[in-house]
This record gives sequence, structure tokens and C-alpha cells, in this order.
Amino acid sequence: MFMIRRTTFSRFLFFGGCLIGSVFSNSPLHAQTKYRLSECVQIALKNNPDILLSAVGMANAKIEMEQSLLNLSPTVNGSVGQYYQSGRSIDRFSNQFVQTTVGNSSFQLQGNWIVFAGGQLRNAVKQTKYNYQASSLDLEQSKRNMALSVSLAYLQVMQAREQLKAAKLNSEALQQDLKRTEKLQALGAANEGVVLAARAQYFNARSQETQASNQYKNRLLNLKGLLAIPFEQSFEIAENDVSLPSLTLGVTLSSEFMDSILSKRADYQSLSYRAKAAEIGVKIAKGAYMPSLSMGGSLSTIYSDNAKRIAGYTITGFQPIGIVQGSNEIVEAPTFSYNAQTIEFNNQIKDNFGQAFGATLSVPIFGQLQNHSQVKRAQVAVTQSQLNQLRLKQSIINEVTLAFQNFENASAQYDAAEQNYEMQKRNLEFVQKRMDLGQSTIFELQLAKNNEVSAFQSFLNAKYEATLRYLIIETLYLNNLEALNQF
Repeated sequence: MFMIRRTTFSRFLFFGGCLIGSVFSNSPLHAQTKYRLSECVQIALKNNPDILLSAVGMANAKIEMEQSLLNLSPTVNGSVGQYYQSGRSIDRFSNQFVQTTVGNSSFQLQGNWIVFAGGQLRNAVKQTKYNYQASSLDLEQSKRNMALSVSLAYLQVMQAREQLKAAKLNSEALQQDLKRTEKLQALGAANEGVVLAARAQYFNARSQETQASNQYKNRLLNLKGLLAIPFEQSFEIAENDVSLPSLTLGVTLSSEFMDSILSKRADYQSLSYRAKAAEIGVKIAKGAYMPSLSMGGSLSTIYSDNAKRIAGYTITGFQPIGIVQGSNEIVEAPTFSYNAQTIEFNNQIKDNFGQAFGATLSVPIFGQLQNHSQVKRAQVAVTQSQLNQLRLKQSIINEVTLAFQNFENASAQYDAAEQNYEMQKRNLEFVQKRMDLGQSTIFELQLAKNNEVSAFQSFLNAKYEATLRYLIIETLYLNNLEALNQF
């Protein structure tokens, strides 16, 4: 356990008034060529593929959750069929073979409801809810990581821009020194060695200016790529060089503080929900051992154009059907010609209407031990999810401890670099005054100038390093997105 001391950043950068509400909002951006940090974060959250993939994953998890709820309801299916049968068949009125085509229409409505399935369906609802909550937290963590990545890239662009400005000012100052030295040489007050030294220092400054310009362009391009901005679109960050009031960070690292961080970390809480979902998976797998009961029913009817009724008949004659025993008289029976009509559609639908209802009890007896293997796999999944959560917990603890240590180191380095830079500036001013009075050489002035430039570069690096470490702690570990308001 240790205490992070109070650190004062007297020359921090202004990040563009990034409000937590605007960071995660979907407000449209105005057309412009210069962007503030808050706008860059919005663009990244809208365009970056990693964020979009996380959003798609959450959408899929929501669909699964909604479907698991619908699985508790009955299923209802309707069907309509139209069939034609062509060929020889027996006419039921004449009892003779006929060649005809018969059409049939069938209508059916079926329903089925799983009453009990070992609790699998209800547990599936719980499991998908946990998975959906985990996916939403994954999206939140992705947004936080992206906000920090954009902030880091934005910081690097600002640092490169500030270094470029300093390199240009240094180059211009050395150019003026070179012109003055050349005039002194023309007057005989300076030798060729002094002029060559001034020229060498000037062209070295020009080389550093070119390097600073290239670095600025590369970092700006990196930020532009992170935001997925089209390459043909102009892009530049806003001018944000504004001093801020003192910033204080004082936190005691302890087990209670670590627990507080874990409770706020979306990725850790996501794994917690996934572990719960895995535990529900064991219950679902064990539910397969239980019998399942389902109830179902159906409504059906049929229409056939071969279904006919007798509308009338006529006697067409007589035919012998036998002989009376004893008298040998011939017995004759009349023959008829029937007038048949197809039964009306509505009547057939009503007369052929049928209902069915039943229940099915399915009892698992032996299924090649597949259910047993499924339970074992679900138990292994629980162990894996718990180990993943434990691994992330240890990683976060190590991460936090290192982050606070890095912040303390960066703060101390910033203070030292700032004091060194102030001293080197004062020393350069002193040597410059002595040079003007003829009490110092050009080489002493060049040495003082080089020391001042080197101290300024160290100061810039320390300032941005301390700023970055501050942002990491505030946004990732203290869950304080309001800290972005200060920049």
C-alpha cells in the first residue's frame, strides 16, 4: 500500500472540453477541418470497426435473449394443400373403373406446447440474459478503450505539433544568429571557424525541424486512421494550447480500492456475467436427463371434387338377377342412371372438419451418454470462465499497481524536467547577455542553446507522459470520464 502524492501540472494541455455526455453521444458533427478531442472520440465510436463489431455482438445477444423468451410459448403452424390425382379408379356409384382426374384440397392447423423440459427453456432465458448483459458491458469497455486510444493519439499529435513549433522557432533564431555572425565576420570581428560553427548549428536545427515535421504528419495520419476518416478528407486538430489549474490525484492503493476498481471495470463484470451464464449451462445440460412433456392439437378438413351426392335418377330398363326356384321364373331388377353432383365446398369443409388433441411424454433412457458428456462439457466451461475471470482480476491488479507507479514516476520526472528547463532558459539568457557584452564566446552560447533545446524536449516528453498516465488512471481505473473535461 502506498499513497500517490499530490502532483501539480502547471502547464498541462487543453484537450478540447470533452464532456462525458458528448463522448458517448451520437450528436451529428458539423462539417469542419479541425477537430477537438471530444469530436474525435465521437467519430471513432461511430466509425471504428472494433466498436461496430462489439455493437453487432450485443445485437446478436439481444436477439438470442428475445428468442429464448419466445421459446416458452406454443408453436402454431397452418398448412394448405392442393393435389390432383389422375388415373383409373372405381366409381363408387357404378362400381366400374373410370379414367378421371380428381382434385383434393386440404386445410390443417397444428399447435404444440412444451409444458416441461427439465427446466431447460427457463434456464436458457436466464443464460441468454447474462450473455446479453455481458455483451453490453463488452461494448462499454470497447468504447472506454477507444476513447483512451483516441486521447493517446490526440496527445501525440499535440506533442508533435508543439515540438514542430519549437523546432521552427529554434531554426529561425539560429538563422538570425548566423546572419549576425556573418556580419561580424565581414567586419573582421569573427573568424571563419565561428561562422562554420554557426552554420553547422543552423543546418542541424533545420534537420531537426524536418524530422519534427515528418513526425507530426505521421502522428496526424495515425489519428486519422484510428478515426477511419476517408483519406481524401482534410483533417487537423484544433488549437488547444491552454493552461489549466492544478490537478490533484491522491489515492491509497488497498484491497478495498482494488475491489472498487473491479466493480467498475466493464470487462471484469462482463466475465462475471459469462461465468454465471456458464453455471446456468450446467443446469441446462442436466435438464436433458429429465422427461419432457408436450401437448398438441390439430384442426383439419378436406375438400374433394370426387365427393358427390345423387341429385336424381331414371330407370333405363330391367335386367335379370336370378330365377325363382320351383317355377323357374326369371327375376328382373330395374337399372338406373344416376345424376351425381359434386358436394358444395362449404358443406364438405363443414362435414369433413376434424379435431385432435393429445400429450406426449418423452423419457430419456439411453442416448449413447451424450447428455452425460454435455454435462461434463458444461462443467468444464464453468471452470474456464472462472479461471478467465481470475486471470483478468490478477491482470487488472498488476495493471493498476503499475499504472499508479508509472504516474508517480512521470509526475516526479515532470517536476524535475520543468525545473531543469527553467534553469536552462535562465542560463541561456545569462550567456546571451554576456555574449552581447563581449564576455562570452559563440561556443558557450551554442552550448547553452543546445542545453536549452534538449531540456525543452525533455520537458515536453515529461509533460505529455504525465498527462497520459493521469488519463489512464482517471478513465480506466477511477472510472472518471469527467476528467476529460479538464483537457
